Amino acid sequence: MHIRKVNAFMPLFLSALIILPASGHSLTLQEAVLSASIYDSEISAARNAQRADSQKRLQGFASLLPVISLNGSYIKQDQPKATYAAGVTRHTYSLNLTQPLFDIAKYAAWKRGDAIANYADVVLMLAEQKLITRVAEAYFRVIYQRDVLKSAINAKAAYGKQLSQTEVALKVGEGTRLERDEAQANYDRAIADEIAAKNDLQEAGIIFSRLTGRNPDEIQPVVLSCIMRFPVSDDFKALEQQAGQNNLQVRAALFQLEQTKADLIAAHGAHLPVVTLQAGYGTNWSKAEDSNLLDYVFGTTSKTRSSNIGINVSIPLFAGGSQISQSVEAVRRREQGKDLLEDARRKARQETQSAWLKLKNGQNQYLAEKKALASAKNKVNSTAYGRKVGLRTIIDELNAEQEYYKSLQALAKLQYEYLNARLKLSVELGELDYSQLDQYRCAGDNKKSPLIKQGR
Repeated sequence: MHIRKVNAFMPLFLSALIILPASGHSLTLQEAVLSASIYDSEISAARNAQRADSQKRLQGFASLLPVISLNGSYIKQDQPKATYAAGVTRHTYSLNLTQPLFDIAKYAAWKRGDAIANYADVVLMLAEQKLITRVAEAYFRVIYQRDVLKSAINAKAAYGKQLSQTEVALKVGEGTRLERDEAQANYDRAIADEIAAKNDLQEAGIIFSRLTGRNPDEIQPVVLSCIMRFPVSDDFKALEQQAGQNNLQVRAALFQLEQTKADLIAAHGAHLPVVTLQAGYGTNWSKAEDSNLLDYVFGTTSKTRSSNIGINVSIPLFAGGSQISQSVEAVRRREQGKDLLEDARRKARQETQSAWLKLKNGQNQYLAEKKALASAKNKVNSTAYGRKVGLRTIIDELNAEQEYYKSLQALAKLQYEYLNARLKLSVELGELDYSQLDQYRCAGDNKKSPLIKQGR
């Protein structure tokens, strides 16, 4: 099985080094992830691990190729007591070749090395996917907390204005203490909410900076209506089938299963003969020091050349039963791999269904909440007018304001949940990569969130 080349995103890294914006410039999600890809040490470690394990493919294939060796020696032998020579010098060299012709263990090592390398590729893709998910969640969290803070600030300003009005009305005798206390309670709650929102925004910014090394103030707001222009398929069966094939956890389990199959081949192959071609060529010669006719007579000076070629066959007969036990173990490991693969597929389908339902329901709920927000705003305006003509009280107006700001924050939360659900679905379908993040580039021309633009 062929999988996506894991180094396909490297050109994006090089581009990122050039296009990374300066401080103060709006930062898209894609740029944030590219920054994290360079900054994060965990993804760097994952790349090095993948590069190391990718060598298993070459190592496994190399075991099927011939082994060629060149051997040589130089020996000087002294013979102090010999009457015909003082010593002998011997020189040898040989060129040897060994080529496996039939060796199931080496074939299995090749298949296992290929499966390990493929598994390493998927593990790196999982690490990339995890990094994208973490950065995206931190990115969306900053946007959400920014909206919450702006909503809290607007609410505090509105409640502060109402508190001033009720205090003046109380002084001139046109208001009641109940109205003043109600306004005071809302104003105090708004102050507490603003403090909590600031803390949450700072915490979200810290997490984002730790992942990317970038300033969270650079984050560019995302317009959800723009994201929704990229439709999600209504054919859930097709999505479920895609998840069962392309989900990275499924693909990792598949290559783990391939490793167990290679181990099974090796275990069964241990019962089979091993056939090897062997060939060699070499020269041996010796020469006696101060040689004379006696050296030739007694053979202390000679030179020979030799060559050989042959087939070596090794047949295993009995190894104490260990080979049978290893075969049984390999069969069980393969069955375990099949079960893990099926479990990964079931989980992928289940998570895909969950993310798809959240996405579809979240989109409908978001559109409904936008209408509810518009209605809440109209209610605030109508209640304010009713108060002027004496049909509503300041308490009615305060309650209307409360409902409006609750709807505003609910809309911000729905946007946050929708973006995460869309991200989750991409993960389960095995689609989430650096290029797909370009969908989140669409944003408003101004720096304000589209949610806050609907505020008072």
